[in-house]
Amino acid sequence: MKTNTLLLLLLISLSAFSKTSPDPAAPKLYTSDIENFYTAFDLVLKDTANANQIFKEKYFSVGTKGLKDFYKLKINDLDKFSRFIIKHQEFYKSIRKDITNIDDLKKKIYANNKAFKDIYPDAVFPDIYFVVGRFSSNGTISKRGLLIGIEILSLTEESDTEKWHQGMLKIIMKRDHIPVTVAHELVHFNQGKTGETTLLSKSLREGAAEFIAELICGETDGDYTNFSGKEQRIWEDFQKVKDEQLWGLWSSWVRESDERPRNAGYWTGYLICKSYYEQREDKSLALKEILDIKDSQEFYDKSKIEVYLKRDFFNK
Repeated sequence: MKTNTLLLLLLISLSAFSKTSPDPAAPKLYTSDIENFYTAFDLVLKDTANANQIFKEKYFSVGTKGLKDFYKLKINDLDKFSRFIIKHQEFYKSIRKDITNIDDLKKKIYANNKAFKDIYPDAVFPDIYFVVGRFSSNGTISKRGLLIGIEILSLTEESDTEKWHQGMLKIIMKRDHIPVTVAHELVHFNQGKTGETTLLSKSLREGAAEFIAELICGETDGDYTNFSGKEQRIWEDFQKVKDEQLWGLWSSWVRESDERPRNAGYWTGYLICKSYYEQREDKSLALKEILDIKDSQEFYDKSKIEVYLKRDFFNK
């Protein structure tokens, strides 16, 4: 009886996590949270005084497991969420038709899954949850799957941005970029974990997702066009602090300045991973090693990044 009970508890525990599959066509794409958000949104605009209760009952409580994880990881404050949505209601109205139906992007998402499987046969594929947040993340992962904050990925050629906050315009990404963000998060889901917390280790984790996403779909999740002409200074700054326990100024959500564009940590990690990959003859093994970095400094040294930058990057 004890053995049967333990087995049952194990099965219940496992069922709480994502059902991953080695089949790139297996993942389900959940969009019901978007529909629930707008059901709640319409009611809130008629009764803003009860916004918290409405969003709780009509959006979060009836949401997918992915939304519940996203709330814990990226929202975590119902009142702030409600106030943000009400304040920027014109924005959420304007993107409604562009995010409530993403069927046209599903083919590309599954094609990217297959491309990842082709270069990394050990890849596993979880379900994907599309949720509406308050500009706190365009993508993250949990044990249940990939969590995509779709309001940040909603810009189209027809978007009426006149009433959008200027801060949003600096962050928002194109709607057709959604498959790239999904690919970036898929790489994260397949990465090994390390206990390291230095800037170098965090940059390598994000940079690996950027580099492999580029292998999968031909572009990175981040936009690095603002780095032009600043590359050497950013790299030299990175070298000075790469072993410190920090991340803020190098993350994707920091306010950019003339000297430090957003995503600087992602960019430096991307370059190291790219250099490492190009140095290795066995590309399949290199990919596995990039996905499972155990010692950041050792990986950094093996990448021969300094040689790569001087020879192939800064002198272009």
